[in-house]
Amino acid sequence: MKINFILIAVAIVAVLGFIYFVIKRNHKDQKDLEKELNQKELKPDKHSGDKT
Repeated sequence: MKINFILIAVAIVAVLGFIYFVIKRNHKDQKDLEKELNQKELKPDKHSGDKT
């Protein structure tokens, strides 16, 4: 039984590349969400017709 180490190495590199991509994407999305939530806190919602 012959094991094709090149095919196994390519599969491992592909899996590691996919994991790296997912982690980088998640980190970027987290930064965008934090920025958006901070902007919402700084700018309150405007209410139309609330004049006292």
